[in-house]
Amino acid sequence: MPADESLDVFVSYAHADNGVALGTSSPVGWVTALAANLNEGPNVFRKRIFIDHALKPGDEFDSDLLAKVERSRLLLVLLSQNYVDSSWCGREIEHFVRTHSGDPEKPADVFVVEIFPFESLTAVPPIIHALRKRLIHAKFWYQPATAASPVLSGYPSPKDSGQEVAAHYWSVLNELRMAIDSRLRALRTTVLPASPAADTRRPDADGSARAAVAPLGTVLLADTTDDLELQRVAVRLALEPEGIVVLPDGDYVGFTPLEFDTALAADIARSGLFVQLLSPTAGRKGKGFAAPLPQLQFQRAQEARLPIMQWCERLPDKDQIGDPAHAGLFDTEFLRVTHLAAFKAEIIERLRAERARRERVAATAQMLPTAARTHRKLVFLDDLASLPVVSGRLRTIIREQQFDVRGLPPSAPLGNDGIDVKELLRPCRAGITIYADRSKYATAYNRLVYFLNQVAENSLEVERWGVYLEQGTVASEFGIESDDVVAVDEDGLGEFLRGL
Repeated sequence: MPADESLDVFVSYAHADNGVALGTSSPVGWVTALAANLNEGPNVFRKRIFIDHALKPGDEFDSDLLAKVERSRLLLVLLSQNYVDSSWCGREIEHFVRTHSGDPEKPADVFVVEIFPFESLTAVPPIIHALRKRLIHAKFWYQPATAASPVLSGYPSPKDSGQEVAAHYWSVLNELRMAIDSRLRALRTTVLPASPAADTRRPDADGSARAAVAPLGTVLLADTTDDLELQRVAVRLALEPEGIVVLPDGDYVGFTPLEFDTALAADIARSGLFVQLLSPTAGRKGKGFAAPLPQLQFQRAQEARLPIMQWCERLPDKDQIGDPAHAGLFDTEFLRVTHLAAFKAEIIERLRAERARRERVAATAQMLPTAARTHRKLVFLDDLASLPVVSGRLRTIIREQQFDVRGLPPSAPLGNDGIDVKELLRPCRAGITIYADRSKYATAYNRLVYFLNQVAENSLEVERWGVYLEQGTVASEFGIESDDVVAVDEDGLGEFLRGL
């Protein structure tokens, strides 16, 4: 290859992970086979993939290899303990990040693949921590229900790994290939934002990218325990062809508690339905977390009043679950005990029914005379984090100032699957968020940010937004500093409204 010719993908891996096992039917190692398979399949984008087979542990990292890293459009990182322990694998990442974005917190065009569970890795360098938290694209390891340890799908070869594990390998490989192909096609045709993590589009089967706002809705598919990874992939693959956006793009493993709360809150705000798959296994509990991820995700979805659907294949016996809190997840009104195919169909039908309902509501609203919709002064009131007595007093003040109140039903979801919030806000002079119940901080904050984004993104004529606080300021409570977002109390609410 000429010295100045660019590469599409540079495969960064530990050579110890690419050995050929004795007795396998494959003449090449697992990594070599993966790289080759990325160039196979229907509608594949033919890629120039570089995988180094010459450099061995202890060898010097030469300038020619650094040049290849720099000339590559994408970096494919295969994470394992061997990779973490390799000093020259770290150099490949550092050089790629430095030459493509310069900021390890905002890496450009890095695709991260787990071949072993990330949380089991030790002595992980900060740059790999930063990459893993933002850019997980595929997990090739699989935790069988009958095994004590995870296995690598497709090892020693897909043919030798058994039908179930091989199916997981080909499914994950297909998703990874389409994601890489979609990014490379985009880089060939136009200038896109630097990082694929910032591009919220997912590839369609033809390799094109489709917008994150789907016609049918958005689902938050909860992180599962390791033994349900195959089923979670199956649900995602069933929903996306129906025009359903599935969040999160990766998972929440490796996050600090604060990062987890922030990322999950953002995904909840975008979603119209929370879907959770359950098994008797309680799941991982990260350092500093109050509970394992399945419990925390369910709690946050409940707090946000997001519609919920849970699934298990069969109810576990009482003595199967040692964690009482995890056992409580099987004792909710949201649980469906059925086979997975029926559950996937139920999710899709529920979203179709909700879309039909929204369309009927919108059609009815359009039939109203314009004067009937707009002749009164309107203010939007969000009191989900209020107390009944506070809401009553503030509503009285609003009516005394000759304003009518608009709001959302308590159970109404936000995001693509709920009421069209921008149309609800469009005729309003102002918005008011009541934060009186301090146990609902996350609810108040997430909804406030969501409504302000709706106003900004849709250029709505909402003049100001008031936040009812009994202590502090909007900046000290929510970190929002804006002349148009102000704190109000009962004494100042009338003046706030008269100034509109």
